Amino acid sequence: MMPPFPPKAGAINENLKLESAQMCVNPHAAEPPATPPHVRKWRKSNFVEPGKRVIHPGMQDDFAAGVDPNKIFGTGTASESDHVADVWKNPEGDTEFQKAKNQLMEAVYKSVKREPLGTSYNRGHKMPSFMKDDPKFRHGIKSVKGQTAKEVLNPADETEEDVQATKLYIKSHGSYGPGVQKTRNYNWKVDPHATVWGDKGKDIALGGLSQAVSDILHGVGDEPKKTITSKKYDDFQSMTDLLGRARNLGHGLSLPDKDHVFGKGSVRRGPNEWDSRDCIEGKYDISEQAPDADLGTTMTPGFRNCTTEVRRFGCPSVRSDIPKYARRSVADNQNYGDDVNARYLLHPSQFASLGVEDEEFVNGRDKEYIKTMFNDTGYGVADDVFEEIYASACEPDGSCGVDQYRKAYNNWLFATGGI
Repeated sequence: MMPPFPPKAGAINENLKLESAQMCVNPHAAEPPATPPHVRKWRKSNFVEPGKRVIHPGMQDDFAAGVDPNKIFGTGTASESDHVADVWKNPEGDTEFQKAKNQLMEAVYKSVKREPLGTSYNRGHKMPSFMKDDPKFRHGIKSVKGQTAKEVLNPADETEEDVQATKLYIKSHGSYGPGVQKTRNYNWKVDPHATVWGDKGKDIALGGLSQAVSDILHGVGDEPKKTITSKKYDDFQSMTDLLGRARNLGHGLSLPDKDHVFGKGSVRRGPNEWDSRDCIEGKYDISEQAPDADLGTTMTPGFRNCTTEVRRFGCPSVRSDIPKYARRSVADNQNYGDDVNARYLLHPSQFASLGVEDEEFVNGRDKEYIKTMFNDTGYGVADDVFEEIYASACEPDGSCGVDQYRKAYNNWLFATGGI
């Protein structure tokens, strides 16, 4: 039997209750049909309940006459046991009375007496009076200050002992310091500190300069040295990677024309055969580019949008159709019509960071509130002056806002020459 056709557009839909917007948003409002037993036994969700006996789906029918395959083993949680809220609850209590009561109950424990919270472990030792009376008393032996690390690494003055130790270290290890001339204590007839060794150059040029220095100044030897190498070596070097150039693969040095195209041309089987360009850009006619006939229409029976004049689909952005909770949760992202708009988020009020909205400055206040507030902020005036300013700023009902009184106060200052 074929499913019934959807009703015509504009007619009254008799099945509004099952296809209303509420059912579309919350499809689980009505009790859904249960899964058949011969299908449910093969699902993993059949064994997710804690304590339920796991039986292979092929053996569940064998227990139909004996053991109940859906039997739950174990015992339930006792009502008098601790719940999750009790475990996470502060054991000391939330009020001062509960905290004091908890301290009295725990005072009987030995660990609390010997190891009170926030103090050191009390072993019952009694210290002498000179330790308790002197606040600067310290245990141990005071260390004597000696040389610093800088003085040990870099001594300021070298003593005679240091000089003898250096000579002894040179004699035993032959280790000289940086920049120190090696001396072997030979008995020479010359002064080694003033005598220069070596042979003077035979070729004298440029008023005493050596011939090698003269050649360097005149550029002698600047030309590169010409050597003869094998061609195989040059060919091997030309096949390496060169910066900014394509690698030579050894296919010869003859370069093709700049318009040359490598590869074999494609052969088309007909004038209407598509090439790569047509596959990328497309080559459809107007009829092929038209949208499908069933575009925007569901093909599932029972889910077609057969609207009437009194019916609306979807869920509104502002949920004025549902009641607002008494206490708003941080996880509740619903807009009940009391949220601020995008303009307020982009341009908040001047004192929004302090938790003070603009409405607080224009809301009506009584006379005593206005007077106390301006006196505490340092803008107090005499009583007769305050009565005059307040009378000029207050509304007919006797209330006055903070901003209204501030403007009237500024006008009084301008009038009296206070500014």
